[in-house]
Amino acid sequence: LDSSSRAAAVRATMPTDAETTEANEAYLLKHNIKELMGSMIQAVVEQKPRDPVQFLVDRLTLENGEAMSCQDENGLSLWRRRKLLEVFHQMDADKSGKVDFRETVGFVSKHGGAVLGDEELKSIFKDFDESLDNEIDEGEFVKFFSRTAGPMSNAQFEEMVQEMMV
Repeated sequence: LDSSSRAAAVRATMPTDAETTEANEAYLLKHNIKELMGSMIQAVVEQKPRDPVQFLVDRLTLENGEAMSCQDENGLSLWRRRKLLEVFHQMDADKSGKVDFRETVGFVSKHGGAVLGDEELKSIFKDFDESLDNEIDEGEFVKFFSRTAGPMSNAQFEEMVQEMMV
């Protein structure tokens, strides 16, 4: 076959625009995509998350994504917030609801932070302690990590939390 005959044969096997549109509509209908996208856009508009892309990713990928994707004022999903609070409660040795410097040193020593010097650890503690009361509460803890963990993927975030808990 010459090149013009081959081109004509290819065109003859290609679907028309109408056939392509019909196939696309059938696919969207079969997989309920229009309803899914509509509900996700509606959720974004209603909740106005600080990080809409992460909100959508969480909504699609997390177990119980509809609930776990809700973001707090710091832009952290409920899923990430819960993971961070698990770490916070591990650090809060006396269960006071606040972590002081002594508890921070104990936690860091126990969980592999021996490479941090005393001055470096004090500096990090001050970064957490926005109220300057020499204690870190849940809000300060979560806010600090919302700044540092925001751009992480959920897999990277999970790995960070796991490393803190080991």
